[in-house]
Amino acid sequence: MAGTTFSALVWGPLIFPAKGPFLCGLFIGVPGVSAAVAGLTLGGPLLDQTRCTPMRAALRGALIATMALLLFAPLFASIYALSEPTTKLSDVLGLTVLLIIGSALAIWGRVALIGAAVGWALYRLASYEAGTTSIHDS
Repeated sequence: MAGTTFSALVWGPLIFPAKGPFLCGLFIGVPGVSAAVAGLTLGGPLLDQTRCTPMRAALRGALIATMALLLFAPLFASIYALSEPTTKLSDVLGLTVLLIIGSALAIWGRVALIGAAVGWALYRLASYEAGTTSIHDS
């Protein structure tokens, strides 16, 4: 939720005036949905103190962020192809591959690092709230 809000605040003023709400949904909503699905699917152990350690939480966070990026590519390509009448259905696969390769080269490292930091922070917050650790432990 925080990532989607941050994306909307940063990119919204640039995207919304250009093409309206469709592009806002495409560039802000689709990544948010991808992150939510990946987090819902893989994020449960982050909150379980018996199955997770800080290092595993960071690795799981990086995995969740990577999966969100992998989910984003075909979802974005499909919605984009369906919204443009001039594109062919075969363009969805090509655009998906292009997005995955471009994302891997351009932003995957940062996405994984941010995911690791968020995974670690969620684990620490959950353990602090459960009373199993102090907020100052590392």
